[in-house]
Amino acid sequence: MKNKKTILIPIFSIIIVVILVGLYFINSETKYSAENVLRDVNFSAEEPSVELKKIDYEAEELFIPIKLTDKTQQELIKAFEKSKFKKDNSVTISQDCQMVMTLNRGYYMFLDLDKKGILVQDSDGSFEEFVI
Repeated sequence: MKNKKTILIPIFSIIIVVILVGLYFINSETKYSAENVLRDVNFSAEEPSVELKKIDYEAEELFIPIKLTDKTQQELIKAFEKSKFKKDNSVTISQDCQMVMTLNRGYYMFLDLDKKGILVQDSDGSFEEFVI
């Protein structure tokens, strides 16, 4: 089981980095920057971090933490900052991963790896759907 986790962690990290970088390269009519998606964000905040958890509906614990190195966290933040998004209502709450990006405050989102989408939680608790 432990061996399986050590294999899954780098795979999930690479998939997420590829998805977030892919956001930057996809063209669409209306594109949103990371600043539009994460309202009042400050990417220059001190001690930024990323928490990533795999969602497993059949496991004993719903959220399974994925360990990320500091370097990987910083790469994810930079990729997200440079990405472009478009709104898409087909993204649903039953996602693959939960990500908390802590910058000037915590930004909660769910990742849908199949649809290359994210659900970003607003300060009022509602969610906005975007795809890369």
